[in-house]
Amino acid sequence: MLADFSTFLRWALSIDLFNFFRWVLGTVVTIYATIITLQSLWSWYVWLAGSDRYIGLLRRYLIVHGLRLRFGSFWGDVIICILLTVTFFILWHAHHLLYDLRDRVHANRRLAQMATSSTQVQAKHVQQSK
Repeated sequence: MLADFSTFLRWALSIDLFNFFRWVLGTVVTIYATIITLQSLWSWYVWLAGSDRYIGLLRRYLIVHGLRLRFGSFWGDVIICILLTVTFFILWHAHHLLYDLRDRVHANRRLAQMATSSTQVQAKHVQQSK
């Protein structure tokens, strides 16, 4: 039981609080934005599904303008969205590279500490045998 607690404590102290906060914040904001967006879409659907004469007219008006929409004028915005998406994935990949580098540095430090401690133990055995 005590070993489990010490393992948990070691794990809890090794958490980077900034990364933990960023992960929790991103999760909460994503869930919140999804719920708000779905509620808004549902309310628009319910409102536009009404049988009133003017709602029917508005529905046809939205359909006609949606079909007449020219996508040529939006290419600049599309390019910006694509570039921002590429930038996001580059930063995401860079974070994974940094995390991998951190893990490798910690592993090398542990190996170096184990090597120096074993060298010190061997040196003590040599001194005691003399």
